Amino acid sequence: MFFDIDGTLLLTDGAGRVALETALEVIYGTSGRLEGYTFHGKTDPQIILELMTSAGLEAAEVRERMPSMWPVYLEALEGELEVRRAEGRITLLPGIAELLEALEGMADISLGLLTGNIEEAAKLKLASAGVTTRFDVCAYASDAEVRSEIARIALDRSRSRAEKAEAMAVVVVGDTPADIACAHVMNARSVAVATGRHRVVELEEAGADYVFSDFSDTEAVLSSILSALAAGGAHDIATGIGGTQ
Repeated sequence: MFFDIDGTLLLTDGAGRVALETALEVIYGTSGRLEGYTFHGKTDPQIILELMTSAGLEAAEVRERMPSMWPVYLEALEGELEVRRAEGRITLLPGIAELLEALEGMADISLGLLTGNIEEAAKLKLASAGVTTRFDVCAYASDAEVRSEIARIALDRSRSRAEKAEAMAVVVVGDTPADIACAHVMNARSVAVATGRHRVVELEEAGADYVFSDFSDTEAVLSSILSALAAGGAHDIATGIGGTQ
């Protein structure tokens, strides 16, 4: 099963946004129309591309400079996270510690990450919140720019590790319609939580199999996850679903 990070496992009080603004100013000379821009459900490369093309840069130029962005961004992110951690502003969301602990104790469940963060940023955020869970199979925005392609990579990596890939069941846990769309792309089940920017009703309308306001009721969440795993596997990538969600 795959977890999203921001809004699902933890909140960083805007550390990523501030760090990205710093890096954009250094590399591109502008942070674009950052005010009011929505990050949720998008990948790091997608965010940069949208902000910089809306500021007038050509997409090819944005992509050419993007590799230079990451070291600046990660250095700024590490600093922003450290400040927030020292001030108690990094939040591990309700029930997450208990849920991860319970799932780690289940030998037949493999935990992974499916996130729009680049790999190094994901690890910094998890560390800042004290998450020590071992995530065995992961897919990041450093693997692909488009979220649906990240989902494809996550599924392929799961299959390569599974003893019986044909019997493998997949569940995606997230807080945005984009996470639910990833589950659809993977022909998987989805468990959604309204601890990010999206309300329960929005997540229900997006097609989540199970929706919670938060994960504080560990028993109920575990029951839903196990039901989702029992309901079916992810055998074939669904066709006709794409986009940059």
